[in-house]
Amino acid sequence: MASLIISDTHFGLGSSTLKSPEKVDQLLREIWEFEGGCDDVVLLGDILDFWRVRPENAVKEAIPFLKKLYLENLKVHYVVGNHDHHLVVQKQEAEFMERAARGDLFPVYIPTIRWRRTFCGIDLDMLYPTYRMRCCQRSILFTHGHHLDGIQNYTLQLVEKLRRLSGEEFLPSDLEMMMTYAYEGLYRSACIGEMVSFENSIWKASGLLQRINAGVFSNQHRASTEGQYEAILNFIRERGLGRIDCFIYGDTHRPGIFQRNGGPLAVNAGSFTREQGNSSCLETPDTYMFMDEKGLAIRQLGRKRPLFLCELL
Repeated sequence: MASLIISDTHFGLGSSTLKSPEKVDQLLREIWEFEGGCDDVVLLGDILDFWRVRPENAVKEAIPFLKKLYLENLKVHYVVGNHDHHLVVQKQEAEFMERAARGDLFPVYIPTIRWRRTFCGIDLDMLYPTYRMRCCQRSILFTHGHHLDGIQNYTLQLVEKLRRLSGEEFLPSDLEMMMTYAYEGLYRSACIGEMVSFENSIWKASGLLQRINAGVFSNQHRASTEGQYEAILNFIRERGLGRIDCFIYGDTHRPGIFQRNGGPLAVNAGSFTREQGNSSCLETPDTYMFMDEKGLAIRQLGRKRPLFLCELL
C-alpha cells in the first residue's frame, strides 16, 4: 500500500496552489516519477477553506483536483480540519435529526466520526478527528492537528481551571463544543463578502494576528514538530488511543519530522499553499508526503530530492 498525504490546500483562497490544474498534473507526475505511483490519498484537513470564502466557491475550486484523483482511481480519505469543520457540524446535525425522528432525544458525544460524502459524483471517505491505518505492521494515526497546542490552548486552560474549581471533569467534548462555537461563527461570516473584507482590514490594521501568533508560537521552535511533540503525546494519551507508532498531521503549514526515544514518530506534512496567514509567505510552500512499505518522504513540488526521508522502523 502506497499513500499520498496532502494537507492544507485551502481551496477558495488565492494562495491555494492546487487550484491550478497544471499543478495537480505536476504533482501526480512527480508521484509516478519519484515514487512509482500510489494507491490512495489521505487529505489532512483544511482542504476547503470555509473561513474566508463562500462554501460554494471553495467546493467549486476543489472539484477539478478531486476529479483528477477520481480519474486516477485513487481512494480518498478526508480527515476534516478546522477551516472545513462545518462538514462535521453538518454530519452531527444530520445524525441528530435521524435520532429525533426515532424519539432518541438525549445528548450524544461521538469521539470519532466516519461517514460518506459526495461532491459532484465523487465519493469521499470522511473522518474526524482521526483516521487510523496500518503500514509495515505499524500503527499510523492521521489527524489535522488543530487539537494540539495553539491559540485555543489558552482558552482551554481557563475553562479547565473553572471546571476544576466546580469539581467537574474537563473532557474532550468540552474542546469540541468550544471549537464548534468559534468555527461556526467564522463559517457564517464567510458567507458575507463584506464581513470578510471588514475582518481582514481589522486584522491588518490592528496587527492583532501577529501579536496572537507571537504569544502562541513565541518562536519557530514551538510551532515545529519537535515543539509540538509533548502536545502530540498528550493527545494520544488523553484520547486513549493506545500504541501509535507514527503520528501524521498538518495545520501549522510547517513540514518536519521528529521522534524521541521510545515515542511515536511525529510527521508534519506541511501544506499546499504559499502563505502562512495574513499574507506572510511560507519558507517551505507546496509540500506533501508519500508513505509506503519502504518508509516515508516529505517532498516539495518541483524538487527532485525529498526534504525529509525516513524509514518506518
